[in-house]
Amino acid sequence: MTISNVLEHWATIYKPLSHNPTSKKLEDLSFFRIRYIDLENIFSRNANIVHSPCMLYSVLSTGEFQSAGKMMVSHQVWFLTKVKDSPQTLGRYDGAKIEQASVDLMEYCKDLVSWMVEVKRKGACPVTGRSFADDPVIMSELQSIDISSISCGLIGELYSGQWLVAGVDWKSLQPLYKFGCGGNDKYIIKE
Repeated sequence: MTISNVLEHWATIYKPLSHNPTSKKLEDLSFFRIRYIDLENIFSRNANIVHSPCMLYSVLSTGEFQSAGKMMVSHQVWFLTKVKDSPQTLGRYDGAKIEQASVDLMEYCKDLVSWMVEVKRKGACPVTGRSFADDPVIMSELQSIDISSISCGLIGELYSGQWLVAGVDWKSLQPLYKFGCGGNDKYIIKE
């Protein structure tokens, strides 16, 4: 299990997204693991039929070394909602619709951040009670989230001409591999 599984759980229980991970129909999916928002992905290839709003999680991460034993790793999530204009507006977007979409997207960002902080604190989903504490890898990942590094905001351009986008970024301080701790199973050791 990884942080993306935790995020997918949230997308499943969060009413505006109502992600259905068991469905084979794109119209029922609202959570996607992608490389990066600007690269071709399942969302960009199917933007005309994907559920609105939706959530994209970038599986690509970057990191900076903080010390000999720690690395700061960055994570990114995007929320998108359709603001498609109608034939009657002929390409002129309705300011009130864009404003409401902006408010909604920022609400999704704040709701996700609030939920993540609570999951980090309790080790379980505050809505369903699902425990993530049984998985030491995911608990380590949750505990490593640097709450003070979380940021969010709207992106000014419409994605694919009809989607307004808001992003959430955070960093996690993760330990590096420690040699000599009896955990050298990642290496080939000649006997």
